[in-house]
Amino acid sequence: MQQIGISVESNRTERKRVEAVVETLAGTRCKGETLAEVAHDARNMVTALGLYCDLLEEPGVLYTEFVHYGSELRLVAAASRRLVEKLTALDNSNATAGDSSNSSNGILWGPLKAPVNASVRIANRTGMELQPVRLIESFAAELMANRNLLASFAGTSISLLVDVEGGALPVEMTGEDLTRVLVNLVKNAAESMPCGGRITLGLHEFHASADAAAWLVLTVEDNGPGIPRANLKQVFEAGYTTHLTENTNTGKWPGAHRGLGLSITRSILAAARGRIRAANRDSGGGRFIIELPVRTR
Repeated sequence: MQQIGISVESNRTERKRVEAVVETLAGTRCKGETLAEVAHDARNMVTALGLYCDLLEEPGVLYTEFVHYGSELRLVAAASRRLVEKLTALDNSNATAGDSSNSSNGILWGPLKAPVNASVRIANRTGMELQPVRLIESFAAELMANRNLLASFAGTSISLLVDVEGGALPVEMTGEDLTRVLVNLVKNAAESMPCGGRITLGLHEFHASADAAAWLVLTVEDNGPGIPRANLKQVFEAGYTTHLTENTNTGKWPGAHRGLGLSITRSILAAARGRIRAANRDSGGGRFIIELPVRTR
């Protein structure tokens, strides 16, 4: 077993990852994706931007002559926050006008969908053509590459570890979609432990036989209060949340907890021919188990 702690990624790798996520968020909505879902994930990315601003403003992180970059980046984060608030307001207006949005069918395991078409190209609103969608070639490598971003969402009071056993295999999922899944799960776990704790991601690969396709199992565990047994299936339903809506005067997101994160996560995994279920650890805390079939190259 290889245990991976928090380490510093190279600037080039981090920049490419951020650019890829931005391109995904800037593209037109995927078929069946609601405005609320897009706003939800955009909000997560803006939150990450704010967390990185906090890190840049820590004493000694930047040379004195470069400290102003952190303050300027915070202005970008504030402007982005306002844009996401507008998206949320638009979605609320549509809902009031009677628009219907996609809802979950309430089944614990998501339905299987057609594999992602790697040749699909996404065009943004300006008509610029973005790079072709690329499926993951090594799930383990993509998981490792996300650990710094996930640690920022977890916060300084929560330790985040990644345990990997194999898993350097291809799946029917893009790196950007994996980031969305991981951010949603880690963010939920961190919010259940406001006083701090531990989040562990474990990856394992399984082979039923020489002739059968392999599959990967990713677990996301925490040592928080766990999930009420009666809600283990309900947590994947769109709109399910244990959070109260925050008032805009508090400085927190208006309607931030709309119960979309786990519903979005299940939909992404279903599109990759995978599935997810919720459980509790025997020693306390929540656990999410993801199963993904390995893609035949």
